[in-house]
Amino acid sequence: MNARCLFSAIACAACLWLAANSAPVKADKPAGIGETVDAEIAKVWKRDGVTPAATSDDAEFLRRVYLDVVGLPPSGAEARAFLDDKSPGKRAALIDALLADPRYGEHMSDRWMSILRQRGNELEAQGVSAVDVLAVWLAEQFNADAAFDGVIKALVTAEGPISSNPPSAYFGLMGFPARTPNLAGQATRHFAGMQIQCAECHDHHYEPALTQKAFIGMASFFTGIEVNADFYKQPIDPRVETKPIPPRSAIEAYAKSAAMVPEALQRIEDLLTYDRPQLLGDQPVKSRDSTVWRTLYAGWLTSPKNNTAKRYLANRFWSFLFGSGLMNPVDDFNSLNEASHPELLAALGDWFAGNGYSVKRLYRALLNSRVYQLSSKGGDGGEAWHFNRAAVRQLSPEQFFGTLLGLRDGDTILRTFARANVNAYTTLRQLQRVLEMQENAEAIAIDDALLTTFEKHLEKMRPDWAVRRAMAVKYAAQGTDDEQAVSETLSLSIDQALHALNGEVTRRLGDSRNGSLIYAIRRDFKGAEAQIEALYLATLSRRPSAPELKRALEYLKSSNTPEQLGFEDLFYALVSTTEFATNH
Repeated sequence: MNARCLFSAIACAACLWLAANSAPVKADKPAGIGETVDAEIAKVWKRDGVTPAATSDDAEFLRRVYLDVVGLPPSGAEARAFLDDKSPGKRAALIDALLADPRYGEHMSDRWMSILRQRGNELEAQGVSAVDVLAVWLAEQFNADAAFDGVIKALVTAEGPISSNPPSAYFGLMGFPARTPNLAGQATRHFAGMQIQCAECHDHHYEPALTQKAFIGMASFFTGIEVNADFYKQPIDPRVETKPIPPRSAIEAYAKSAAMVPEALQRIEDLLTYDRPQLLGDQPVKSRDSTVWRTLYAGWLTSPKNNTAKRYLANRFWSFLFGSGLMNPVDDFNSLNEASHPELLAALGDWFAGNGYSVKRLYRALLNSRVYQLSSKGGDGGEAWHFNRAAVRQLSPEQFFGTLLGLRDGDTILRTFARANVNAYTTLRQLQRVLEMQENAEAIAIDDALLTTFEKHLEKMRPDWAVRRAMAVKYAAQGTDDEQAVSETLSLSIDQALHALNGEVTRRLGDSRNGSLIYAIRRDFKGAEAQIEALYLATLSRRPSAPELKRALEYLKSSNTPEQLGFEDLFYALVSTTEFATNH
């Protein structure tokens, strides 16, 4: 049985700015937004003569909704139970159960961490687990269904060290030193879906409102931010501080009187350039107190009057479930970028903001819609933006390695990989014990209390989540190219493909010894047919078709090797398929 290729490449584009704010659309009642989704999408089907696919069967829906909500497919037992359940409301009940699962927050955290920071950033390269501290905090917010506008405010206005205020990691992960225009461009793109950075050097070519002066006004809200860290003390604890802005005359005098390194000169240039905070289309801020500037900016981001920001957020969450946005690129709202379904996008944005920015409520409505539950097969005509069939999507690195790690019996194999993927703080604790037995114990300054604080943060990270995140980081690092691009999917390099197809994880999970999936299946199920069915349910979340079952039985009977080795071959063939590496 030949293994098929796992991977294909994807690309995304980004640049430029904001769509004009049109009048808000009245929000639907919470129970009605799903019907609005179906009606608006169907309206475009009718207009364009597009036929939708049929509703997905239970197996296709099951794998898709698990991966979209908790980031992992169902176990073999979960798949069997759902497929055998004949109750009419089982899909809605499963959606509710998955949204209440702690893994929901972990998966949503992984989705947003890939947006908020670049893989392989400076702190990750130095082994600092600030990334994980922020990930844990985000997971807690999603699981508690904290209002997402509040999450944004906490990130944008964060102050203090990461150890005591994890949201500070947002700015702490943007590099050292933190440049004012970079912080402004990133935050505005991340939370408002607007690409303002093109106006840093010149007026925008086709957005009259986005002048260089307008960019200076937006960037000035971030002028007082300084991100500092003591790299001579372990663990590293970056901190965000807002400093008062000295008088312009004092800055100019200091620049003339001192010989400074390029970084200091750049900082002085930023202080002189970005000192006039002004929101787009608004009056300049009168206060010269830089400590309130980011609060004003955060208020603009989450204001009910900021139609673009709320539509962007709804569009971003929509893209997580449907593979693309109602406006694409999802973070490039500008006057030339048109939504495929403008009325629906406006309604979703208004509904999301009007219902307390509850991501769980939004997800529940979208997941229960007819459009989400369509099959990926069938449907006549239509482009991807018609949403007349479900989009088959590749798994993220976290999803892929989490899916692989789920193919085990017990935690023996997991502990093996946990030891090989320890976090930075575990490594420091081990180093501390070694140094305590040596005379030069003070050669490296390790702050024991601070180390304990970070360890308490990471105690909240379940072992399998921590391991798959660590594996994803290593996997992504193998995909850097000459441009330092880092893969967010399973597709960038040959090294990555070999790592997934023939790496240590796949080899260890695919044997038939105690602790493996194959061992458990052969122990718990009697007869080759039942064992093959169990293997398909565990790996692909479905039962084998009649031809697949026949072919597998013939292979096991014709093989000259012991039966357990034949099952190892079958296991490897299944996890090497495109079906395994996608959401179906």
